[in-house]
Amino acid sequence: MQFLIFTCSLVFIYFNYLVIKDDLFKANSKTVTLNNRFIRLINIVKFAPVIAFIILLVLVLFFFHTKSGIRLSHAWFISQFWAYATLFYFFYKMIKNKLSLIFAALSIIIAIYNTPLFHYEHLFVGRSVILTDFFAILMFISMWFTISKITMRLQH
Repeated sequence: MQFLIFTCSLVFIYFNYLVIKDDLFKANSKTVTLNNRFIRLINIVKFAPVIAFIILLVLVLFFFHTKSGIRLSHAWFISQFWAYATLFYFFYKMIKNKLSLIFAALSIIIAIYNTPLFHYEHLFVGRSVILTDFFAILMFISMWFTISKITMRLQH
C-alpha cells in the first residue's frame, strides 16, 4: 500500500508538470469567469499545507507531547493530498480534463484513508516516515510552482 501511495504522489507531481505545459493548459473562455473566484481559492490552497503544519506544530508543542515526530509528518503528508484534491478540482473546472477529476477523487480517497493517525502509523513505520516527508516536500514544491505559474498566467 505504501508503494501505491508513493506512486500516486509521483503521478500527481508529473500531472502538475503536464498542466503547466502550454499544450494542456490553454486559455479558454472560462478563464475570464473563473478568475475572481478561483484565483483566491488557489492562492489559499498554495499556503494551506504550511498553515496546517504550523497549527499542528503549535498543538504538538503545547498539548500533544507524545509521538510528536509522527504527528508532524502525518500532518505534512496528508495536508498535501487534501491540497492536491482541491488543485485537481481546480484543473477540472479550468480545462475540463476528466483525468484531473479522477486524480482529485484518488487524492481524496488517499487523504481520507490516512487521516486517522493509527492508519498512518500502521502504514508508514521506521524509515518510510522519512520517505513520506521527502515525497510531501516534492509534492509541495511541485504544487507551489504550478499554482504560481497558473496564477501568473490568469492574472496577465
